[in-house]
Amino acid sequence: MTRSPSVEDLVLGHVLDDRRRGRGGGDGSSSRLGTRKERQTRALLRNAGGPRGWQSVVKRIAGGSARTPQELKRLLDYVAREEGVQSTWCNLAGYERDFDPARTERTADIWSSTWTGAPRRGHADHIVLSFPRGVDAERAEVIAREWGQAVFGSGEYGDVWRYVAALHKDTDHLHAHFVVDKHGIEEGRFLSICRHAALNFDVMRELHAEISQSHGLNILASSRLSRGIVENPPRQSELRASREGGKATPPPPPPLSDGERSRRLAAMQGFAREYKTLGDLADLAAATGTEASAASYLSRLARALGASAAALRQGVPLMPDHSLHAEGDPATRVEAARNEMIASATEAWEAIRAMEPSAERVDLERSFAEQARASLKLAPDSILLAEHAQVADRNTDPYHNPTLASLERLDQGQTEGVSLDEGLRATLAHVRDEIGERLTALFSIREDELRIAGTSVEEMVARFSLAERSEGQRASWITEQPNTMQKVFWMETERALGQEVQAEVAAFNLAPELTEAIARDQLLTVDRHMRLSDVPALEAIVDRLHDTLKPEDLDRVRSGDLAPLNEQVRDPALRAAVAHELKNEGDLGQSGEVGPWADLARAQNRAAELGQRDRAVERDTGHEL
Repeated sequence: MTRSPSVEDLVLGHVLDDRRRGRGGGDGSSSRLGTRKERQTRALLRNAGGPRGWQSVVKRIAGGSARTPQELKRLLDYVAREEGVQSTWCNLAGYERDFDPARTERTADIWSSTWTGAPRRGHADHIVLSFPRGVDAERAEVIAREWGQAVFGSGEYGDVWRYVAALHKDTDHLHAHFVVDKHGIEEGRFLSICRHAALNFDVMRELHAEISQSHGLNILASSRLSRGIVENPPRQSELRASREGGKATPPPPPPLSDGERSRRLAAMQGFAREYKTLGDLADLAAATGTEASAASYLSRLARALGASAAALRQGVPLMPDHSLHAEGDPATRVEAARNEMIASATEAWEAIRAMEPSAERVDLERSFAEQARASLKLAPDSILLAEHAQVADRNTDPYHNPTLASLERLDQGQTEGVSLDEGLRATLAHVRDEIGERLTALFSIREDELRIAGTSVEEMVARFSLAERSEGQRASWITEQPNTMQKVFWMETERALGQEVQAEVAAFNLAPELTEAIARDQLLTVDRHMRLSDVPALEAIVDRLHDTLKPEDLDRVRSGDLAPLNEQVRDPALRAAVAHELKNEGDLGQSGEVGPWADLARAQNRAAELGQRDRAVERDTGHEL
């Protein structure tokens, strides 16, 4: 006769809900494992820094399911037997407790009382979790208990399933048996462990590895391909038969078809690229680390990842650096470096914003943005780094002035194909100083407003003089205003100042040589789809030539003869763009887009560089003509 569930079984789980660990959303999305990308990253890091062979083993026992109460009792009796068993425990109502082997019959009756239908694989599953040789029983038990709760008792994979478990020590490998009732006790969902379900054997292996790592046991959970192993493993049945027959060599693996081998080799190249990327990130983490020991470890990890990438590119198994594991879990060390970098970045930014308003503060903000762009790959989820890595949109940035931006890039040597001689560099310095003085006079009229807004005349000149600003900078200048009204007022002030700066700079006369350098910079940095007629410095050259060229020379240019421009515009690509604009002057519909002219400028610059390189080779070999 089937016994009814006891009051304890029916009520205790609800009374002790607060003892249940880590309830998730029911689809595994909130699992401790994180996203698929995070899971793969951890696996590859551990592959490169851990001993080979310590791979997690989680398997379903073939024929070990239970379809009737009698089969379930026999299975529970086997798992909870006294001989060779370290400990036995269960989760019958959503929380873990020790299990009394004398209760197997009662447990079988309670579970089977809720069974309906005739599932092909039965109503209960038999799962085995294995450990490497040499693991002490106490540690294995702690890991197995935590694993069972995470997989079946947490609710993170669709439901809570009750189970009885035991750690067996009757073989050379400690292993834990889990007999799981497939009927969920909260949502009534039937347990299905398959590739496309939230709970699958990959997830179970990764949880085994993750929990083991947290307890100092280096168990990995990575695919064979990620370790550079292309061949199939031997079949378990053949392997067992070989061992039982006393054969010294294992049976050969099942053969691969040519198509399958090609597919696996291609997938292995994908893993090689992943190792290369992770190696670059480890290098970055080493460069941003503050402790010498951490930097040394991460540098060695970067080399190990690079070696792994090289091995997989050649189609051979990777050779991990076994010494790394002795100094900690690679994934944990990289995560620690990431957290340290984010904390340091946060502290640095707060220190910068706490400074008195000055040009130095703006320069430090610019440096912070550059570092954020370099570091974002290591911490892509950091909002602080993401905001400062993103350049403010020129169309909405009230501080953006094309001429001032070009002057800054020229001063920093950032314009492709432009090398300033001593005279032009002196001209540039003089122009920047004079514009700075004019902007200082312009902003001094609003000195009190600027002080109330937390900035200064000097700082505002520096803000406008930057080639670009980050979204993080722009946001901080607004959010530091004390209330909504002042935020709105400050944004209006920024726009008004931007217009005043635009008028002031437009009235400034620049030397033709400097205008040409600015025009080339703008040609290479503006949006490719912008019309040539909207490039300010280029149009300034067109206007100047229209006023200075003789009418007959203008006619020659319009007919396609660029000779009159040779002395006026030295840069060939810029000369062609100017000629195009002079030819189509007055017809805005004929103004071409910037893209082709920018491509021409870059191509001519590359050709010039190659020519210089070839001439240098000729001189070195004594064949200069």
